[in-house]
Amino acid sequence: MQVTTAPTKPVPPRSYNFSLENMKNTKIFNNQPASPLYSVVTDTKSDKRTEIFDARGNHLLARIDRRDILPDTITFPNRNNGSSINLNKWLQKSKLEDGHHIHSIETAHGTYVWKSDADYRLALYRKDDMTNPVAHLQRGTRTQNFAVIMQGEAELIRDDVIVSFLILEQRLRISEKNIIVGGGKFEQNRTVLGHRVDIP
Repeated sequence: MQVTTAPTKPVPPRSYNFSLENMKNTKIFNNQPASPLYSVVTDTKSDKRTEIFDARGNHLLARIDRRDILPDTITFPNRNNGSSINLNKWLQKSKLEDGHHIHSIETAHGTYVWKSDADYRLALYRKDDMTNPVAHLQRGTRTQNFAVIMQGEAELIRDDVIVSFLILEQRLRISEKNIIVGGGKFEQNRTVLGHRVDIP
């Protein structure tokens, strides 16, 4: 007698919502705003250090130090013996054949790539599959929170996704602000909001 098994239902993506659309000071939660998973705090006086905490245990996951002359650094207390590393070595910028800039992170589950484009503004892909994002930005509206949407694969590297997203979204906002301040004196292919604004 042949045994048939019911098809498994795909796991729905999870939404990681931001209490504030502020990449330097916010809380990130799944379904319960009162029970955040992450807390993001930046020193208000210097605006040079941002710390990302696991809000459930209140322990530090990553610290970002922005410096004026020397390269910015990132520190993971549980990696590299707690030593800081050049931020650009962890979040590596490169260019695709079409000229589009991407940022890659090496994780315990392989290499993943962030790309900014018209469809997702910011989306994360597995390096060997640049067509199906494993995480992407959900813009905030009257009916939905500003959030990072993660497929099951991205859940395996959730901390890396959150930390790298915070960095790149903040950079993207600075680029957009510079374009506005510059009075549009930029190439047309660098217009904002999903066209081609390169992340520095």
